[in-house]
Amino acid sequence: MRIFSWGIRSLVLIGSEGTKQRDANKEATIYRYWIVVLLILILPSSQLLAQGWSKQTMNRGKLWATLHNSLQYGDPTEIVNVYHGLDYPGYSKGPDIQDALNYIGAGGYALYGVRNSVEHAYSLDTRYFPSGVDVFPVEEMLMTTNYNLADLALKGEQIAAGSHYVYGAEVEIRRTSRVWSYPKYDDFIIHEVEITNKKFSNITDFYFGMRYSLLFTVRSMSQKDEKYGWDEDHNLFYFYDDWSFNWENESPVQFNFGVGPDMGDIADSRDIEELNSKEHEFDAPGYLTVVVLDSAGGNVYQNILEYGSKSGETNAPDEDRIFIHTVDEPARFKQVMTHQQPRMSWDEANEAGGEGGTKYERSPIYLLSVGPFTLTPFQKIKLVYAEVMGEMDRAKIVAGGLDNLIDLQSESLDSLLKNVESAQQLYAQDLQPETHPPPTPTNGESSLTITSQPGNLMIEWPEIPADYTDPVLGVNDFEGYRIYRSTYFTIGPWELLIDIPKTAASVSDGIVKYVDEDVSASIGYYYTVTSYDSDGNESGAVNNNRFPEYPTLSKNEDFPKDVYVVPNPFRQHSGLYGSGERYRIQFLGLPGQARIKIFTVSGELVQEMEHNDGTGSAAWGSIANMDYQLTKWALGIAPGFYIYSIESMVSGHEGESFIGKMAIIK
Repeated sequence: MRIFSWGIRSLVLIGSEGTKQRDANKEATIYRYWIVVLLILILPSSQLLAQGWSKQTMNRGKLWATLHNSLQYGDPTEIVNVYHGLDYPGYSKGPDIQDALNYIGAGGYALYGVRNSVEHAYSLDTRYFPSGVDVFPVEEMLMTTNYNLADLALKGEQIAAGSHYVYGAEVEIRRTSRVWSYPKYDDFIIHEVEITNKKFSNITDFYFGMRYSLLFTVRSMSQKDEKYGWDEDHNLFYFYDDWSFNWENESPVQFNFGVGPDMGDIADSRDIEELNSKEHEFDAPGYLTVVVLDSAGGNVYQNILEYGSKSGETNAPDEDRIFIHTVDEPARFKQVMTHQQPRMSWDEANEAGGEGGTKYERSPIYLLSVGPFTLTPFQKIKLVYAEVMGEMDRAKIVAGGLDNLIDLQSESLDSLLKNVESAQQLYAQDLQPETHPPPTPTNGESSLTITSQPGNLMIEWPEIPADYTDPVLGVNDFEGYRIYRSTYFTIGPWELLIDIPKTAASVSDGIVKYVDEDVSASIGYYYTVTSYDSDGNESGAVNNNRFPEYPTLSKNEDFPKDVYVVPNPFRQHSGLYGSGERYRIQFLGLPGQARIKIFTVSGELVQEMEHNDGTGSAAWGSIANMDYQLTKWALGIAPGFYIYSIESMVSGHEGESFIGKMAIIK
């Protein structure tokens, strides 16, 4: 009874506080009282008390996002964090949490409505915590996994749903988000937003909008250089990374290397800051849009707001300045939410000289609103949004260069628009794909078993069950597996390593095994395995290893002969093109167990490592720990000459050692 009484007292206090802040009329007080009574009668008090602000990460497709039941994205405290805010392609965070292709700095929503002739408005995005004065959680953010659409009725391979209540407007907002791994449908997230009037009176002139503060990308941390385009055929704005500029005079920033002199930092090429750079990848190659798939009969409003208005540093008209909750009156929320951005690109608007095309929109906030609606007591409406991304072929993204950068501007846009059409098609099909590939061999990042062996790498995964049947055709049409390999990064680019027909697969105790012998001990490898059917339908690539796997060398039986370091000398770059591998140094020709010490030429110990895996190779640190070339004090190594010693710890060979020299040139 104590918990039950506490639940009543707390809810009444919340209700009365919300009434005090938002609606002092008697009807609201009576309404909230009865809502509390009904909730207590219907739900156990323990369930009422268990609800809280919570989040889930959608990571089944290429587009990853951490979603909250507050409708926020990522993490409410930091732009750079361990969570995901529209990462494309997505991958889990390592020690360097800034290593993410994250395309928004913040995301959330806004609403406006009128009840009993009183205007109400509310807005929230990632950069703020939800206030108990304005909102409270109703349904925790929960994830349902339905890999490979095992249950077609669930409509998605990951389904995350949660809700909260908004005082003043007195509505409950519930978002259900869905993703797929099928190759045609893995570049977008579909959100169903259900809004329920929870009061015994109408709410009229109601508008709801999703808002996105764009940042292309967290990996490059290049800011205030985005632009937008307009596609008339698809009736949408799209956003992309462009050339940075000097804020005061709006002149383009000059870059002297790589593609910089010709194209500046469009798409954030890695070679523009460094002479003779060995890395040319574009770190912001994606194109982004958000579309309304179902407006429930309401009008759709697309507005691009100016960055500077968040701090009041712009003289833009009110409809182009983002509203601020508790600062601006509700009427201005409506003004902004119902304003239509002129249907033209940033460049066209800038040339025309009217609205848009200003420097403040170079870090835009995109607001996509729907309305007006009248919701009768306890009426519910459902709005459906899709966040969609596209990019050019990743092999061209990694290769970089002027020709590929020129192609990117059309190829990434073409990819985006194709993915928009796929999202629209899927929704028109009641969220059911028209064809189904066989199941993914394993589910999730790093779910393959990869074993490093002397001179090779062995990849293992469970075989597709013999009783598998296509959910539409009703037959087992599984034909085989494909293994893809990358020597660059966990998201590729990928090359087909081998196609394995099911009749040729090496299977033992239900496990398929493949040994990759075309490998080098000085190169790290990434793998992903898919399945395909007799019609050529292929499963998604979802099981790539997050960090590279290196084949080992056999232990050196002739130690201390044939010991060496690669590369030596180390000249600014290891020569390995895998992302993050530029500082890797390896010791080769080791005994199975050894102690490795590195000294300055004056004899000061810099680092000491234990090698005990029974192989003949070891690296100075790892990408997983982000400690390549770090000293024992976790500081970066200075350029210069160093002495290294290898001391055998093998039983019967203790005391055998090798001393060598290496140079680090930066």
